[in-house]
Amino acid sequence: MADYNNIYNFKNTIRHFVNISSLIYPDDIESFDINKLAWSAPFKYRVRKSSDSFRTLKIPNVLVFAAAYEKMKDLPFFDNPTKLDENHKRLSVNMRAGEFSIGSFENSLKKDFEKLCIYDRLLRIDIKEFYGRIYTHFLGMGDNERYLTDMNTGATNGLIMGNYLSLYWAEKHLSDISRDLESEFRENGIECEFSYFSDDFYFFFNDGSEREIIKIFDRVLEKYDLERNKDKNECWDYFSYNNYNVVEKYWKKVISVCKQTRQRDDQKKLVFINQLIYRCSLLEDDKLRRVLINGFFRTKYFRKDINPSKYTFKDYDIHQLCFLFKLSPECLLYCADRFMEISNFDANNFKQFFEVRYKESLKKDFHDEQLYYFYAMKLWGYDEILKQQTKLVIHSKNQVLISYYLIEGWFSSEQVECLKQQKNEELWFQNYHLIMYTQELFDNIDKSIDEYLLPDFAKKETQKNAYRDFYRNNLQAKNAMVISIDEVSEELHEYLDIRFEETAR
Repeated sequence: MADYNNIYNFKNTIRHFVNISSLIYPDDIESFDINKLAWSAPFKYRVRKSSDSFRTLKIPNVLVFAAAYEKMKDLPFFDNPTKLDENHKRLSVNMRAGEFSIGSFENSLKKDFEKLCIYDRLLRIDIKEFYGRIYTHFLGMGDNERYLTDMNTGATNGLIMGNYLSLYWAEKHLSDISRDLESEFRENGIECEFSYFSDDFYFFFNDGSEREIIKIFDRVLEKYDLERNKDKNECWDYFSYNNYNVVEKYWKKVISVCKQTRQRDDQKKLVFINQLIYRCSLLEDDKLRRVLINGFFRTKYFRKDINPSKYTFKDYDIHQLCFLFKLSPECLLYCADRFMEISNFDANNFKQFFEVRYKESLKKDFHDEQLYYFYAMKLWGYDEILKQQTKLVIHSKNQVLISYYLIEGWFSSEQVECLKQQKNEELWFQNYHLIMYTQELFDNIDKSIDEYLLPDFAKKETQKNAYRDFYRNNLQAKNAMVISIDEVSEELHEYLDIRFEETAR
């Protein structure tokens, strides 16, 4: 069976917690009859976009997704969408890591500076609500379209964000837009070069051409019923662009300072913590600060080169580290296990921090950050704190987190009864685990499947049976769709090793 996980959730960190590759699929999944499927509702998962806003990922029904993948996996350049438009695409994918290639960013940045030595300006423009406004009929999908719309309750306006299938078709659409742009610039005699990363377009031009470039961009987008995000135009020259792209330089500088300090100091101080705080203070954008912090903790230097057992925490390290965790909870995925190896590690030093921050995260809309705290708290033995927040967890609408609590058996009987009243189709992910870990529902498995898991639009008996068989086989095999925290840790190790392989080339 194919490894679906990185395709099912591409780039987004939810992929470290969800495993659908080990599920039992129909023997004929590679040629599954589309007529056995029905429109199905994805579940929603919110990830932080900026300090006060989130992006909603829509995670599709597993059976529909698997059938769609098998139908589309042999499409031209499926594993390498860069080939769809090699002259203009800035991205390349690392399917093993489940994200964009590290090298693609670095190469693009290098080319940007080369172009800014030739042209006067770099203008970045993005497309407003790109994924949500793609009309699937425009994509030339043929009989593939139905598989895609079945993942999104039949909607033809918009692609659901978060999976690789949507990304592939979005990139194909962008390739068409790119060709029209190139043609328009050529016909209008505009001296301009451009590239794009997803819906962000980068235009290199000389002074005096900006208005005409924007005008042509708007005209081409209109052809596809799209429009420019008028609030996000950014224009740089060489100096300003160099100042903007300082994050990678910062964490490399942090490593350099740490290595120098290590050579002259045998006390093994955690110099990088203070250095990260200092470098973050030089950045005005919280997003860039998070990139800096996460980037450092994902380096080979931190993950492989240093020996944590030879270091010790100082009092000031504790509060500075907590500040970094608060600023970028994602970094806990890449460093929580390493800090446990420090010689004087004491989880009690961080107990109040996690108690307060976890509770606070549950009051907000960022499901990804709730999982980051949950991961670290399980590793560090804070189960009692986690158990205290069952009420907030139920109301969080975080189906992945709710599933973990169901597996742990942390909800009271009254809380389980509350969950049993929630039968909306879009709650299928948590309800799958509700059935698996609630004996009453599991004992009446066929009735429970019909009540909690069948898509509303599965009207024909052949459709109902397809979903019934899929869910019954997996429930009876006790195949959870979330993985244990120990397995998450192992998966993260493998993911980081893949990144190191790429950077070593």
